[in-house]
Amino acid sequence: MRTLIGRRYPRLFFTDEEGEPFYFKEEAVMPEVPPPYPKIVTVQGMALQDHKFSFVNNAMDAGGLAPGTRVSDRNIATWELSKFLGMSDIIIPVERGSFTYEGENLEGIKMPPAVGVRLEDLRRFDPVSGYSMRYTVPAVRQLTVLLMFDYLCAQLDRHKFNIKLICDMDFDDITPPAEGADTINVLSVLAIDHDLSFGVNDYETLKKHVSLGLCVCPELMGKIQYTAIDEPFYDRVCAVSNSEYEKVFDGLLTADELAAFFDRLKGFKAAIDAERENEAVRRDRGENFFSRFVSTDEDYAAYLSQMEAAAASHGDNWDLRFSHRPTYLERFILTHRKL
Repeated sequence: MRTLIGRRYPRLFFTDEEGEPFYFKEEAVMPEVPPPYPKIVTVQGMALQDHKFSFVNNAMDAGGLAPGTRVSDRNIATWELSKFLGMSDIIIPVERGSFTYEGENLEGIKMPPAVGVRLEDLRRFDPVSGYSMRYTVPAVRQLTVLLMFDYLCAQLDRHKFNIKLICDMDFDDITPPAEGADTINVLSVLAIDHDLSFGVNDYETLKKHVSLGLCVCPELMGKIQYTAIDEPFYDRVCAVSNSEYEKVFDGLLTADELAAFFDRLKGFKAAIDAERENEAVRRDRGENFFSRFVSTDEDYAAYLSQMEAAAASHGDNWDLRFSHRPTYLERFILTHRKL
């Protein structure tokens, strides 16, 4: 028997017949005409219907989801692409689900509970004030790959609530450090909630969202602080033919969405290839610069040191240090800072 143990739109939190918990996200289909946008005073105080109307408007406007688009397909396409590109450890797994609950037939997707602590929740831990965050090399590699992956997926909803940090400390039992500051090591990251992926936003359209902090434009990768280009992941992306990508998305994306994906992919490759050529020219000139192209653990360790030095030199001037950042690259990310 399935038991409902929690409710938060758009997820229902259940346990299955074996008592294992899982999230079930109900199917949502974009209407022909967006509903009236609700007046939002506070997110916490919004009625369920206002939450739905707000989501649909954002999905059809910024997300580029066309009428008739099924939200479940966004999540499954993201999961399938992550498996295909060899980075599924960063993305929450999903599968289609269908069952009857309290006489109502529910259609949507099923997923396991996401482990870790949400980035936003770190602000809510008063006892954490004596600790510093420290990203390990594996976590930085994952975050770098995720940043690149999100752009290919046209992910416009990667904020502080849908990226989780797996740390070496249990936040349920955290207490203030007895003496001096201690360190919380981030071991890995996990991305959840891909409802607003794979719309019809092409490369040029998606670039317009950079200034809103919704994504990072490939033309800025490697040119601003706290962004890098993972060469092994980029090489995997380039090694795949268009026909292979089409097989991954078979039955999940419309023709327009597939065309938009290939346009983003083309612009993505052109921007990063241009940056490679630029670095080669600078290297031939004998210029002393820090390359943003990273491959090995040693590269990432050097990259971390470079960012920590930049963070220290800029102090608390977050606007300077994080211009054109995605919203989840907040002040804790990739810096050794007190919470």
